[in-house]
Order: sequence, then structure tokens, then C-alpha cells
Amino acid sequence: MIMFNNIRRPSLLQVLIGIFVLFSFLYVGFYITKWILYLLGFLAPALLVIAAILNFSTIKNFVKYLWSLIRVKPLLGLALTFLVIVGFPITCTFLFVRAWSQWRKRKNYVQEATSDGSEYIDYEVIDEDRVKKRRIDLLERRD
Repeated sequence: MIMFNNIRRPSLLQVLIGIFVLFSFLYVGFYITKWILYLLGFLAPALLVIAAILNFSTIKNFVKYLWSLIRVKPLLGLALTFLVIVGFPITCTFLFVRAWSQWRKRKNYVQEATSDGSEYIDYEVIDEDRVKKRRIDLLERRD
């Protein structure tokens, strides 16, 4: 059996200092979160408009999702809809980030296409004998 004799229990002062530091971090964290949500509250309408400009289908699909959830699971759908309305700044930020990422993906896809509308597709030559052998091996292993 291994004994750790060199580990001492923390003193009461160390415990109190640790609790004080923990609560001070929590206090500061709550104020930072409060100010971020306060700022998002002012920016939420603008973020929603920008999200609609970038990709309106993101907002439309989110509303369709909520409606289908209300129809299939009414209690969960209404609870989620209530949370979406209460957390309007966070919802608008989420929709903006999603619309922006889809817009960027679509923009990058257009840049990869060539001028005549076609696109280059990378391909790799596959030896069909190896593929057939692997399929036969897989079929034999099941037996």
C-alpha cells in the first residue's frame, strides 16, 4: 500500500481565500454576461435583418422547425417557442451566425466554380480487382 504522508490538509485561511476568489470570479462573470446580453438586446433587430438579407431561408427554416415541433410535440414545441421569445437576443445571434456561415459557404462554392459554370472534380483511379477482393472478403467473414 502506498502512503502519501507529504500531503497536508489546507488551512482554514486557504479555504476561505479559495472561496473568496471563486465568488469574485462568479461575480465578475455575471456582470460581463449581463453587459453582453444588454448589448445583444440592442443589436438583435439589426442582426435579424442582416440574417434575412444574407440568407432568408435560415429564418424560414427555423420557424418551420418550431411549427413542426409544436404540431408533433406540443408541450416541447411551446416550451421551446417560449424560450426563443424570451431569449430573443441569443436567438437572433444564433440565426445571424447560421445565415452568415451559409452565405460564406455559398460564396466559396461560387468562387470554386469556373467561368463557364462547370467545376473541377478531383478523382482517383480505383483498382477494381482490389475492391472485388475486399467485397468477397467481407462476405466470407459474415459466414
